[in-house]
Amino acid sequence: MLVHNDTWIADSWAIAVYLENTFPDTPSLFGGPAGMALSKFHAAYGDTISGNVVRFVLLDIYEHLHPDDKAYFRQSREERFGMTLEQVVADRDAQLPAFKASLQPLRTVLKNQPYLGGESPLYADYAIFGVFQWARTISDYTLLDHDDPISLWRARLLEAFNGMAGSSLGYPVPGCRA
Repeated sequence: MLVHNDTWIADSWAIAVYLENTFPDTPSLFGGPAGMALSKFHAAYGDTISGNVVRFVLLDIYEHLHPDDKAYFRQSREERFGMTLEQVVADRDAQLPAFKASLQPLRTVLKNQPYLGGESPLYADYAIFGVFQWARTISDYTLLDHDDPISLWRARLLEAFNGMAGSSLGYPVPGCRA
């Protein structure tokens, strides 16, 4: 949620566009119009990854909820998935290799450059990083190998801006100082 002056914005993409348009003298989140267009793909890719990650951390989310919220969460998510929360995550270890394989396009890029945006992060990085940050804040389940280029990229983003993301509440990430 962004609140600026009398403007309230809840959607991540809308927030990024608002910031880009409202503060043109600051570094661009997109790197220009072509980067903005390409970032729409990365935002959608991040949403896809998020849909996969939830199957690994769903029960962890439930365990962190306030007791008053657990019944609704359980009922609504079990209806959505068509099975119990426990069943959703029961085979997560067996599903992990396929999830890791699905990240190969991301891994290929990050083997050759520090960020999706090149030498510095852009919105594309933040859109996908947000999924891994969300998982880190709610679950200690290890989604990435320590030496995976994606894990190294995540560590750089956790440590960026004086460790702002890494200092948020969450589970430690192996190999990251933040």
